Amino acid sequence: MRNFQNICVSKIDEIASLLVCAQKQDIGLLSGSAGISLFLFYYARYKNIPFPYQPAINHLDFLFSQIEEMPKPPLSFCSGVSGVGWLLDHLCRQGFLQAEPDEMLLDIDEYLYEFALNELNHGRYDFLHGAMGIVLYFVRRNRKDFLYRFVQSLENLAIWDGDCAKWQTVLSSGTEGFNISLSHGSSAIVLVLCKILRMMPEDDLVRKTLVGAVSYIVRQEISVQQYGSYFPGFSIESQSSLSKTRLAWCYGDLGIATAILDSGIVLHNQEWIDKSIKIFLHAATRRGLQENMVIDAGICHGTAGIALIFNRMYHNTKLPEFKNAAHYWFVETVEMAKFSDGFAGFKTWRSVEMGGWNNSDNLLDGIAGIGLCLLSFVMHEAPAWDECLLLS
Repeated sequence: MRNFQNICVSKIDEIASLLVCAQKQDIGLLSGSAGISLFLFYYARYKNIPFPYQPAINHLDFLFSQIEEMPKPPLSFCSGVSGVGWLLDHLCRQGFLQAEPDEMLLDIDEYLYEFALNELNHGRYDFLHGAMGIVLYFVRRNRKDFLYRFVQSLENLAIWDGDCAKWQTVLSSGTEGFNISLSHGSSAIVLVLCKILRMMPEDDLVRKTLVGAVSYIVRQEISVQQYGSYFPGFSIESQSSLSKTRLAWCYGDLGIATAILDSGIVLHNQEWIDKSIKIFLHAATRRGLQENMVIDAGICHGTAGIALIFNRMYHNTKLPEFKNAAHYWFVETVEMAKFSDGFAGFKTWRSVEMGGWNNSDNLLDGIAGIGLCLLSFVMHEAPAWDECLLLS
């Protein structure tokens, strides 16, 4: 174990040496400079480097200058202003920056609210690129006035089937349907509603909408004996056939079980808590890259994201099965660093249409995210930053 920890530290150092000099045009938290800055702040803390750590500050200065120069900066959580806003608030709350978030962010709140409401009204609930990521920003900002209006809109826009609530959107196939994933679907809605309910525990509308959303997801369970996973990628009614889903943060059992677990905790529903642990325990037995459709190391759909989730589950439950699974996937992550021309040996797979193997330095699928996940392993603590992935 000690030897593997040293290997991880060496890889983290290698990633840091590259990201200190990284040149970005993208401001995004999950896709650009904001995410690189997040890694560098945590790297400096781990290494006991005195603050302010200039390389991290340089990336912040860059993204501020980029935003000022853009006539219409992007607003999404993944690539835009709301993700940058989340980052600034997080850095202040974690003691990296000595500033008051309201002084920096109050002016953009109304603009982001109108944009997010428009995204909701057009069925773009997507956490990464649509409404729900921006709603997470408002959770972090403690804007209960905006959050209540978002919940009103969600409840009104839901398609109710008894006590189940679902939201129609455009699927990756281009057809309309119901997405239950974490990255783009109703699992993200559930996790954001859990946060809102913790802020407003007496609010019946938040509770009703959350119960409806989870109830619909739970009813999408398929035969794990037949398919090898508990849930499909999309709702059962949105697919002509069912198949096993990959092991990943973005789609499949890990993200869905995260949503069921958190809703079970906040709603004091032991049945849902037990169901989620059962799903996670099964997922912990899934080993091997090819059979779990794991191709690269990034957080989104790769080994680092799987390891991060199991590491989080170990910190939450102390169950040894999750510690063992996390270690297995961290080892697989380090072994992914096999490309002579890759960043720190890593490359990201982005489909044949997108050029196949690519170098990426961002948080979502590149080395900034891989580095943050490895830091969570060597620091032996549950990370605070994984809230930006709806894991805490």
